[in-house]
Amino acid sequence: MFYIKNNRKNVNTNKGLFSFIFLCFYLLYFISCNFQQSEKKQITEDTEKKNYLPYDLMNPDNIYLLPSYLEEISGISCFKENKIACIQDEQAVIYIFDIQKGQVTSKFDFGKNDDYEDIAIVGDNAFVLKSNGTIFKVKNFEKKKKRKTTKIETLLNYKNNTEGLVYDKATNSLLIACKWSPSIIKKKPYEGFKAIYRFGLKDNKLLKKPAYLIDLSETDKIRIKGTVEKKFIDAAKKINIAGDISSFQPSGIAISPINKENIYIISSVGNLLIVMNKLGIIIDIFELDTRIFNQPEGICFSKNGDLFISNENKNGSANILRFRPEINHNIN
Repeated sequence: MFYIKNNRKNVNTNKGLFSFIFLCFYLLYFISCNFQQSEKKQITEDTEKKNYLPYDLMNPDNIYLLPSYLEEISGISCFKENKIACIQDEQAVIYIFDIQKGQVTSKFDFGKNDDYEDIAIVGDNAFVLKSNGTIFKVKNFEKKKKRKTTKIETLLNYKNNTEGLVYDKATNSLLIACKWSPSIIKKKPYEGFKAIYRFGLKDNKLLKKPAYLIDLSETDKIRIKGTVEKKFIDAAKKINIAGDISSFQPSGIAISPINKENIYIISSVGNLLIVMNKLGIIIDIFELDTRIFNQPEGICFSKNGDLFISNENKNGSANILRFRPEINHNIN
């Protein structure tokens, strides 16, 4: 049984606040404590609204511990029945984890060791994403004699720090989430946003214009609404007593098979999960409990809607968490 002790933090107020700076400091301290409470409540603009996530993120249905060579697991992709393809940061190896057996059952080499961040399985082919935006197509990745790796350069680079990859069946393309810079064109820096680009599999080309732009100011509003007015946060930033609370830096991306219009984007920085529709509108934001999600890096769905999130080794073993969808959940 997965058990978590309750460990709430108390927020101590200072009745002697006479300056604006101290007021801001108190408000920021309150926010910090509020976000670290043991009950990780859904963070939305409207607390009365039912959330769009049909999963109980506080209670994984299964926890699969990973071997030491997957301590730096960086990406996962569901394929076939009960199997998950895994990639890790430093090795050009695709590991197959069998969730029924609870262990790695096979592995496939595809090239030289490098900084690999995510993986997407499309039919018999695997697509592996490097942090500089390069894509490696591993054709027939399970068959040694027929296996062939092709390196595909894109317009993205290390400044973008590409970490998320998912196959979008509706458009026969790959979506690539950038952790850092959202821009590939100097004239269009897209400051204040995080970008997701589309790579077409028919022509093997990356569209120069982002498919989606995540407005970080909107994530700020959702995170602080109901806690404190945004103007206090802005003022605190101006006098350098607070950093940027837009701690959302995409590390994984997946498309829900339950509601194919919903895109799930995970961030190991800030331990956040964003649910966005295909119009680019943020539906919900969830704060992930650090006691359950040590360092969430990968995310994927099985065909029946089971959600899998992988965690790198940080203060514990690397693992893959499984969340089954709740029955009769409102997802429309």
